[in-house]
Amino acid sequence: MSRQQNKVPNSSQAGQDKAGKMTLVREVVSTGLRSREFYRLYILGLMILYCGLFYYFGEIVDFFGWEALHWEFFYGVHDIHRLLFLAPILYAAYAFGIRATIIITIISANIMLPRALFISPYPDPMLRMLITIAIEGMLGYLTARNRRETEQRRRLEVILRGERDKLSGILERMEDGVAIIGPDYRIRFMNPSLVRDFGEGVGSYCYQVLHKFDAPCQQICRLPDVINGATEEWKYTFPDGRTYEVLTSPFVDTDGTVCQLATFRNITRRKKAEPQLLNSGNPKSDFYPAGSDRP
Repeated sequence: MSRQQNKVPNSSQAGQDKAGKMTLVREVVSTGLRSREFYRLYILGLMILYCGLFYYFGEIVDFFGWEALHWEFFYGVHDIHRLLFLAPILYAAYAFGIRATIIITIISANIMLPRALFISPYPDPMLRMLITIAIEGMLGYLTARNRRETEQRRRLEVILRGERDKLSGILERMEDGVAIIGPDYRIRFMNPSLVRDFGEGVGSYCYQVLHKFDAPCQQICRLPDVINGATEEWKYTFPDGRTYEVLTSPFVDTDGTVCQLATFRNITRRKKAEPQLLNSGNPKSDFYPAGSDRP
């Protein structure tokens, strides 16, 4: 009696496992049928089928005896008919890439081959077929490669834009002023700290915004050296008495342009307190910690 009771749960468990597997298979098939790749393959298959039927439509008409469809166009040299295979080859190149392009080109050549070997009464059918399929395959390959390079470039642009946004977020939260200046002396970026000290200047010339000059000052400007790869550091006191510690280094912007990344640290109070610190004999760090003197 106990053996029969054990068989019933085992049979029930097997039924549940089978039902679970069938449900999983249905879900996988349903997901595949709803996917974009399935419809792309479906369209590609229909295109190949249509090209094959059109290529041999004259033979199909003769086989079934459809005299009403016995048009001279379907019994010509078939050079124009072969051009129709360019459609699935280019579609495969655009939708699936280089490998799919090669596969569809080979399939197209195999479809054309029987006519070149056994059916065509015209001279050099094999040569014309090979030339056509070679040209179509090359066009498909170039299309697929261009598509791949475009997608790679787009992905890189997204990555670079994301890195630029991260960097901008860090720079905007910095207490020190930060500016990105292009080789044409135009300011490409200013963080809020620098805007607070000098005013908004993105798009304007750095010498106009920072120094109120009409032209670059060779005695102050280090931009040409920085663009060539140098890292510069100096102190500069503005006419209003503010003193900044300036650090500049090369920076490659998202468009590939080598720019100058400049950091402005306000050390005005520290500069004014230096004589007192020297007279007292105490180190600077006892009075002012490292950092900006921004009030």
